Amino acid sequence: MTTLLEQTQQLLARMDEREQQLALTLIKRIGKHQAHGAGFTWSLGVVYEDVQPGFSRCSLQIDPGHYNPAGIAHGGVAYSLLDTAMGGAFWTALERPLGCATLELKINYLRPIVAGTIIATAELVERTTRFGILTGRVVNEAGELLALGQGTFAIINYPKE
Repeated sequence: MTTLLEQTQQLLARMDEREQQLALTLIKRIGKHQAHGAGFTWSLGVVYEDVQPGFSRCSLQIDPGHYNPAGIAHGGVAYSLLDTAMGGAFWTALERPLGCATLELKINYLRPIVAGTIIATAELVERTTRFGILTGRVVNEAGELLALGQGTFAIINYPKE
């Protein structure tokens, strides 16, 4: 039986230098994870800066692991950051055992994302007994608007523990 270290060494030995750098970037991002979120948001490098009922602010430092072949951040990075911020804003506005899940999220991309830190803020606009409507913005460090979004989130019952 091979150890985790041996498995890691075998994987790294099969990678070229670029792939090894991306693997190291991913490990560094996951190493910074917080109590909020889960593996996917940790792997992107999402940082929760402010989460309160009906509002959320998350950020993400862009690095080469986020780039598409054109050399700009893949659109899914801004989309995922916005979805994470909206989910956080709505989840904190719900009473337990209620939770939420994204039903739909529309995003308008306004500027390319190439470097630096991007910040997503989200606000709950309306809540019914079955869903919530949220709006969100993604900006860069200079405050320039990069993307706008609107999402609909279902209210779900989490299983009792």
